Amino acid sequence: MSIVLILFAVVVGVPLLSYAIYLVENARAGLLPRVRELCGGHLARAVFWAIWNSMWSIGLVILAYPLGWLPRAKHCTSMPSKLPPVILTHGLYHNSSAWFLYKRRLRYAGFYHVMTYSYASFFRSFEAIVEGLVQEALKAAQRAPEGRVLLVGHSLGGMVTRAALADERLRGRVGGVLTICAPHGGSVLASRLAIGRLARGLALDGHIVRTVNGPEYADCLGPSILRQSLFTPLDNMVLPLSGCWLGPELKDKDWEELCAPPVSHVGVLYDRRVWNMSVEYLLRAANRPASR
Repeated sequence: MSIVLILFAVVVGVPLLSYAIYLVENARAGLLPRVRELCGGHLARAVFWAIWNSMWSIGLVILAYPLGWLPRAKHCTSMPSKLPPVILTHGLYHNSSAWFLYKRRLRYAGFYHVMTYSYASFFRSFEAIVEGLVQEALKAAQRAPEGRVLLVGHSLGGMVTRAALADERLRGRVGGVLTICAPHGGSVLASRLAIGRLARGLALDGHIVRTVNGPEYADCLGPSILRQSLFTPLDNMVLPLSGCWLGPELKDKDWEELCAPPVSHVGVLYDRRVWNMSVEYLLRAANRPASR
């Protein structure tokens, strides 16, 4: 019974607490009018549905989490595909199960070679996680017919993906990059409730945010690849909303920024509209050559 109560508290309590902080922090930042605009003018109704979306999404995360412990197949599929491999990188405290529905949508669109990169959220440095993604991308690119891959990252996974772009070994190996709800500018929630050094690095002045936005991890892959950032106006983990937005230094490097439907931070992984936006972008990126 105690486990059931704990799970109930997580599924109900986390959304209620996070959206209470969401309203306070965005009000302090003067961003509620902008949020209301992005939600079609109906803020109260949008927040209510986002809380519900967060509840069932967290419940689904808990149910699906054991899938991430299953052994990963060496080859995702034997079906031929003209589209490049896609590597999906999950967010903080999650595992590869984050993508179990997202992968099905990509494969339906013709991306038969879809892989997940998983990492531990504790006892591993950000730099080591980035290096792991670079190695996965290099291996996948070697097996790909055109020698290139597409990278997708959710939340912290988006920051890991951005950092990987600074590695010269990936020059000419990447066809496109998509971040979903990445804390480009950090989150106050990370400084208040984060557990672990990796999580604290996502605070507004955290070491991950400073590092990825600094010269050490400057994107070196050239302007010919597509880069896109999706954010949701009701992100209850990246607070305030401005933390989701790209800085001017990224917009100067041909990054696109699009607003996804008003769903929760985790809910974007299970939203059909977000899937469709992602597929549209990835198909566009797949038809462009990687930087040489």
